[in-house]
Amino acid sequence: MNTKPILTGTELDAMLSAALMEAGRLGLAATIALVDDGGYALRLHRTDGAGPMTPTVALAKARTAALMRAPSGALTARLKDEPELLRLTEYLPMPGGQPIRHDGICMGGIGVSGGNPAQDEAIAQAGLDALKSV
Repeated sequence: MNTKPILTGTELDAMLSAALMEAGRLGLAATIALVDDGGYALRLHRTDGAGPMTPTVALAKARTAALMRAPSGALTARLKDEPELLRLTEYLPMPGGQPIRHDGICMGGIGVSGGNPAQDEAIAQAGLDALKSV
């Protein structure tokens, strides 16, 4: 029987906390979304002052990263040759979504919305880095 790693509540909480700390350090109001490998929401946090669209965008970035098993921003390059990818699901080709991996296996995704692309990526990376220390 095959087994696969899954994210625990403790790991999710650590990732969310680290991402929120990075958003605070950057002075941003943002939304952080964490999803499982099927793109289903596990955690969604909208900070005070985050825009009304940030939850939708953060969740879409996280889902894209989890389902594509690649950063959400990487989808932009693929769309030039494969525009039909956008018809498959709710993919969002914007930076700020990263797959969450363990031993090469995708366990889910983290998505951030609220800053510019580099800021969203930095916040997502802070969440990923926290997983290494749990």
